[in-house]
Amino acid sequence: MAFDAKQYRKSVLIPLEKDKDRKAVLQEAIRGFQGTEGASALARLDLSALFAVEPSMSGPDLERHLGSVEAAFNSPAVKNRGSAQLLKKLLELLRRSEDVEVADPAFWSRMAAARTRAERTQLDGFARAVAQEQPLKVVLADRVAELAAGTGLGSVAESDLAAALSSHGVTVVPDFELPRVRVPPAVRAATGFPEFRTVVDVVCRTERPDGIRVVDGLSYGEPARRLGPQDVARAKALLQQQEARVEEGARQAAQNALAALTECASAADLHALALASVAEAAETLLRRGLPRVTVHEELCKLGVHRDDAARLVTKLSTGSKVLGPDDVAELLADGALGEARRLLDSLPDPSDDERAARERLAERVAAAESKKDRSLARYHAAVEAGDHPGAAAALREALDVDPRDGDLSERLRRLPPPPPANLSLRIEGRGLVVAWNADGDEAVTHAVVRTTDGVPANPQDGRRLVDGHTGTLFRDEEPPVGARVRYSVFATRDGAAWSDPATGTCVVLPPPTDPGASAGTTQVSLSWGTPPEAVGAVVTRTDPDGSSRTYHPAEPGELTVTGLTTGTKYRFSVAAVYLTEGGQRRESAAVSTDATPRGAVRAVEDLRVDAAPDGHRASWTTVVGHPVELWALPVTGRIEPGTRLSRAELARMHGRRITLRPGPTAPGRTVREFDTPTGVVLLVPVTADGDGGLVGTPEVTGSAPQVRMPTVERLGEGLRLSWQWPEGDHVIEVGWHADGEPVTRRVTRTAYNEGGGVKIPRAHTVSGLTLATVVRTADREWVSAPVQVPLGGRAPAASYTLRVRRSWLGGRGTATVTVESPEFRGTVRALTVLKEAKFMPGDATDGTVVDRRDLDFADERSHTFELSLGKVATPFWVRLFTEPGSAVRLEDPPTSRMRG
Repeated sequence: MAFDAKQYRKSVLIPLEKDKDRKAVLQEAIRGFQGTEGASALARLDLSALFAVEPSMSGPDLERHLGSVEAAFNSPAVKNRGSAQLLKKLLELLRRSEDVEVADPAFWSRMAAARTRAERTQLDGFARAVAQEQPLKVVLADRVAELAAGTGLGSVAESDLAAALSSHGVTVVPDFELPRVRVPPAVRAATGFPEFRTVVDVVCRTERPDGIRVVDGLSYGEPARRLGPQDVARAKALLQQQEARVEEGARQAAQNALAALTECASAADLHALALASVAEAAETLLRRGLPRVTVHEELCKLGVHRDDAARLVTKLSTGSKVLGPDDVAELLADGALGEARRLLDSLPDPSDDERAARERLAERVAAAESKKDRSLARYHAAVEAGDHPGAAAALREALDVDPRDGDLSERLRRLPPPPPANLSLRIEGRGLVVAWNADGDEAVTHAVVRTTDGVPANPQDGRRLVDGHTGTLFRDEEPPVGARVRYSVFATRDGAAWSDPATGTCVVLPPPTDPGASAGTTQVSLSWGTPPEAVGAVVTRTDPDGSSRTYHPAEPGELTVTGLTTGTKYRFSVAAVYLTEGGQRRESAAVSTDATPRGAVRAVEDLRVDAAPDGHRASWTTVVGHPVELWALPVTGRIEPGTRLSRAELARMHGRRITLRPGPTAPGRTVREFDTPTGVVLLVPVTADGDGGLVGTPEVTGSAPQVRMPTVERLGEGLRLSWQWPEGDHVIEVGWHADGEPVTRRVTRTAYNEGGGVKIPRAHTVSGLTLATVVRTADREWVSAPVQVPLGGRAPAASYTLRVRRSWLGGRGTATVTVESPEFRGTVRALTVLKEAKFMPGDATDGTVVDRRDLDFADERSHTFELSLGKVATPFWVRLFTEPGSAVRLEDPPTSRMRG
């Protein structure tokens, strides 16, 4: 079989490079082979695998194969790898050794047999060493693999490792993950009572279960009985039934722990919490420096099954740290006062050198405990005096010292919260809104009570409108109208202990609803709604000067006010009138609406736009009582005159409102001026009415880019007009007078390029030459202001002929140029322009200048020269131009002569 270098790198060299333990064994074997051990040092290696030797290889096969392997070591892909360098060195040592014949199949057979014997001996020694290091005779499977790899046994099968360890009394058990769940302080506090060794004792009271399994599942006894959330619920019920039989402290601790356990929604959640709790207890013991065997026995005393206890201790022992005085100080700094005291009491007696530091640490712990005790004393005094806010403040001070004390947290939870603050009542429509401030405790809920007499003593003393309310706003949809009512808000954490109420009163007088106004030319019609309890309404009109007038409508819910001024804005306020229990008339808060009398809204249909000295001027027939806005939209916008659009809709169409200035006065028309827009726009008149208005007939206006550098040349009896085109896809309108008659012609860029400009016949009849830019949209067009093109004197002309060729093989172009000047005597600078495109160059910048030369016509009437154009693509054009400002104009030959 041929040697596959790529497969060898993939299966041998790269894995060996990544395995530091195997590389270390290889280095040690090479050192031993070079030392006194000789070939026996190589027995710990699998030489056949390292050099990819097959048992079926003959002597010649081995020689060829090892040569290929040696070549693979020198390949650029691996020669710098440590694994390749070590194996290359070993192969060189084997070849130089007098005791080894690497091309002899017997050598490889002997080494394989030696490898098997050495591995068996090594495996037994490994198992014996592990047994000595594991006093519990239990080791995790992942740890076995890790230890085996470190001693060069990484290739040994797991079953062989387990069998070797079993022969020395060590059991290999599967590894497991410790859950990342927080043990509730209430659970931790309960297991501090002698009645409850573990969380299982809390759930299974009054039993005292043994054989508790927590690693693979939560169960106890033989046969195993599994535990789940239903057992927690049963334990809570049983604890309430047997309340008198349990000592007060333990009963309260169990009650708190069971309340925390109810958060476990599934058996898996309960199992994770139980495992975390037992693991925490085991880790605490290990950190105190206790031997693993002792910790194992302590877990068994807690009822944990011996196998699970061994697995837990084995799992935790590798990473557990023995705690000392520094850890006490750290716990104290973290606010874990109870844990700091327990750890301090468990520490061994200090040495003489450590005694002073230990005493200072004990003083710090005692000072914190004293501060906590003083806070608890204030708490008890406040409870006896009925001062619940004071009791809560004292408990919070104690929790600042020892925040992990679950009993303090539970006492705070059972206290009534402080009463709500800043209660306010607000009439809102037909209902009434009660608002208040809470103290920010998320566990607090509220009850709202309504009464018609005194302050309620508790939430049952009146009509309870809502219970368990978590917000700080409540709306009473049906309060008694016209009566004085009291609203009281109580706070609670558990539904049993309630705060004092926050209370307030008001007379419920709902204001009118749905106010509306419809304006005519000189009148406004008002409408509104009132509750059935209302006996009438009062309307107040406020004029712009601040004066007011009151109306008492005869018809319920409506009133028409006449005699108003068109275009003037008025405010109308409406208050409902009620009869109270004492027969008094009371007015509600008023609701207001604004209205402006005006004529009928209509769209502008005669917008006219003209140029003005400082921009543009727009005018239209005046719309009485309604302002008109002008909006600039993209010229491609589509507007349907007579439709209603809001300002937001106009903005979404990329429109912008134009700022208008007053213009000259005109009878019956509105005239406004504005700055010239940038570019061409669609100018839309909008008759304003509310948030938007009625769209009128638009006009196109603005400014468009003009042509640049227009030039007129005489061609025989006609004229040739050329220019530089503006940016954009536009049409140019050429205008002139021929014998006094106006003539226009529209030219596209394509037609301009094909004709080499615009030719106008009968030059002697032409006058008033102009150029204008035409902007087109789908259904509109706009023509810019024309640019005048002067028809000045004609410059003397020179003509030229061209002979343009292109070779078939190389595609290289040449041009023979002859320039004649029958009129001009002097020097002309000629520019030869090459353009590889469909259209001829329009000017000297529209292509590549391939030649610049001065032609002297002082003595010669013509000049001929040849040009090499290089490699060109068809079609291509050659055209001559003079420099700008030249005194000579060039007349082109026929178009066909300029094209190649």
